[in-house]
Amino acid sequence: MRKIVLFLLVTFASNAQQESLQMAYPFLPLAINPADAGALKIFSAKGVFRKKPLFQTIGGASSSQQLMSIDMPLKKGVWGLGFLAFNTDQSYATNSGLISSNLGLAAVVSNHMYWGRGNQLSYGVNVGINQYPILGKLGTSEMLGSVGIGATYRKEALKVGISKPANRLDGLGDAPLYVQASYFFPVGDSHTLKLGTVVRKDQQTKVDLNIVFWYQEKVGVGLWYQKTGSEFGDPALLGTLEVPLGINFRVGYSYDFLGKNVSTLGSSTTSEASGFHQIFLRYDLDFGLGKLGQFHP
Repeated sequence: MRKIVLFLLVTFASNAQQESLQMAYPFLPLAINPADAGALKIFSAKGVFRKKPLFQTIGGASSSQQLMSIDMPLKKGVWGLGFLAFNTDQSYATNSGLISSNLGLAAVVSNHMYWGRGNQLSYGVNVGINQYPILGKLGTSEMLGSVGIGATYRKEALKVGISKPANRLDGLGDAPLYVQASYFFPVGDSHTLKLGTVVRKDQQTKVDLNIVFWYQEKVGVGLWYQKTGSEFGDPALLGTLEVPLGINFRVGYSYDFLGKNVSTLGSSTTSEASGFHQIFLRYDLDFGLGKLGQFHP
C-alpha cells in the first residue's frame, strides 16, 4: 500500500511541474502550443518570474518560479524553431525543511503554410526533459522525457488552435488536450479589444476566459479567469498589465486575486489570500522579414 501511495504522489508531482509552465500561457503562449514557434516571423525572447508571496512569512509556504521561451522563424517563415525552459523552487513548511526543486527543458520545431488572403496554418512538435523529486527520498530526483504536438490557424485577427503539449514518454497518465481561440477588433479610432478562451480536456473539461483592452497600442490591461491550470486546482483570476517600450521591448505584470497561501505554525494551520505575482519581459528582433513593429495584442 505504501508503494502505491508513493507512486501516485510521484505521478501527481511530475504532472504538477509541467502545470507551472502551462499556467503562464497568458505571457508564454508557446507553453501550451508548439505550433506558435516562429509564427509571427520575428525573433522573440520572453521571460516570466513568478513569486508567492512577495515576502516570506514564518511557517508559510512559498514558491519562486522562472520560466522562459525563445522562438524564431527559419527559411523565410516556412519553419519555426523554439526553446522552452522552466525552474521552480517550492518550499514546504515542514519540520524537516524539505525543499523540492523542479526544472524542464524543451526544443520546439514548427512548420507554417500560407495561402489565399492571409490564411496561415501551423503545426509543431516539442521534445523535452523534466526533472522531478522522488517523494520519500530527500534530495533524490529523476529525469523524465515528454513530447507535445499542436496546430494553429490564423487569419488576420482570428486565431484558433489545438494541442497536447506534454505527453509523458513513459506512457503514464494522459496529457491534457487544449483548444484555444482568440479574436481582436478595433474600438474607436485607436484602441483594440481582444477576447479569448482556452478549453482544457483531461479528466474534466475546464474553460478559461480572457479579455484585454489596449489603449492606443501603448498600454494593455487584461483580466484572465483560469481554471485550466492553477495551483491545487483552484480557479485563478489574473489582472494583467503590459507596456511596450519601443518596438523591441515589452514589460508586463500580473497578480492572481484568488490565490491562497497556507501557513503552519506549531499545530495551527491557516490559509490567507496570497496570489502569484508575475513579472514579464519580452525582447523582439527583426529576422529580415520586415515584421518587427507590427502590433500583436
